[in-house]
Amino acid sequence: MTISSGTHTNLEANVWKCVGCSVYAFLAWDAGDDIERVPLHGANQFRFRETSIALTAERKVMKLQDYAKYLLCLFVVNLSAIHCEGHVISSSIDDQIELRQERGVLDLLFGRFRTCGACLCGRPNRKAARLLGGENTESHEFPWLANIHVKSKLISGVLINDRYVMTAASQLIGTTAPDIKVSLGEYDRCTLDISSANFSVESVILHPEFNPEAGTHDLALIRLSRPTKFEKRISPICLPNPGSTYLGQVGTLVGWTASKPEDKADTRTCKPRKLGLPILGYNECVKSGIDPMNFNDDYGCIGIVGTNSLVCENDVGSSLQYRSYAGIYDLVGIIPGVNKCDNVPRSTVFTRVGPRLDWILQHTKDGCYCTK
Repeated sequence: MTISSGTHTNLEANVWKCVGCSVYAFLAWDAGDDIERVPLHGANQFRFRETSIALTAERKVMKLQDYAKYLLCLFVVNLSAIHCEGHVISSSIDDQIELRQERGVLDLLFGRFRTCGACLCGRPNRKAARLLGGENTESHEFPWLANIHVKSKLISGVLINDRYVMTAASQLIGTTAPDIKVSLGEYDRCTLDISSANFSVESVILHPEFNPEAGTHDLALIRLSRPTKFEKRISPICLPNPGSTYLGQVGTLVGWTASKPEDKADTRTCKPRKLGLPILGYNECVKSGIDPMNFNDDYGCIGIVGTNSLVCENDVGSSLQYRSYAGIYDLVGIIPGVNKCDNVPRSTVFTRVGPRLDWILQHTKDGCYCTK
C-alpha cells in the first residue's frame, strides 16, 4: 500500500490532527485500477469508489506502529513524506514494508540495530578545524582510526561501531581471520603503546560484489573478537547520511601510509596523516584525468583538477571523512586499490560508503552504534 503523491501536502498539514486516531480520510491507497480517487469539493480529503474489490478494515487503517514510525520519520529525521512512506506503508501486493536507501537511519531509530547508550559518534579530539596540507594528525585526533596488522604489513581502517572496523577488501585478499590483528587507540605505531587496545579478529566480510581485477566495491568489514569499550581515544565515526553525496565539500583523508618490513626506517609511516581535498562531481572527476570507462557510481573522487594524485597504493584503506559545521565527522569513503602515483594529473578515487549502507547495517547487527 502506498500513499498517493497528491496527498503528501495534506498529509504534512493534517498529520498532527490525527495523532491517536484511526487514519482514514487523509490517506490514499494505491490498489491499481480497482480504486478511483475522487476529490471532495472544499475538503482536503479523498473518497474512494471500489470497482472490483472490497478493502478490509485492516487494509483501511494504518497500523498504529507504522503510523508512529511515519511521524518519527517525518518530524524527527526530517525526511519528506515521499521518503517516509517507503518505510512505514505496507505494499498493496505483499503487505511488506518498502525499504529504500534511507533504511539504515530508520533502522537505528526503530530499534532494529542496537545503540550503545549515551555515546556519540564522529567526535574528534580536536575542536578547531583548519586547512589540511598533508601533515601528521595530532595525538588521537581521530579516535576511530584502526591500525590493522595483516600478516607482515600494516594498513588503515576505521571503527564504525563497538564491534566492526571497515577497510579496503583489496588488502585482505588471501588472508583469513587469524592472519589479522587490530589496534585501536594507537597513534605512533613505531613506538610501543601499552595503552592501545589490541584485538584478534573473529571474521572478515568482503563486499559480495568486490571485483579484485576492476577494483570495484572495494570494502570489507572486520569483526573484532570482542566489543571495544569507548573512551576518549577510542570511539566510532558516524556513518554517512542516506543519499548524501557531499559534493563540493572539503573532505578529510586520514590514515597511516601502509608499511612493509623494508619501510621501518621511513618515519612517514609512523603517525597517521591528514589531507584536505574537495569532493568532486562526475564531470570534474573526468576532467581531472580519470578514465570514464572505469569510473562508475561505485566511485567518487577528490582532488584539484590539473594536479597529480596525492594518494598512492600505500594509502589503500585510508578513510575519507566529512566534517560538518557542528564538528561531527561522517565516513564518506574508503580509498581502494586503484590509485596510482605515476606523475600524471589525476584526482584520487574513493569507494563511496553511502550506497552500501544496507549491506553494512545488514552485516553489523550484533554491533552497537553511537548516535550523532
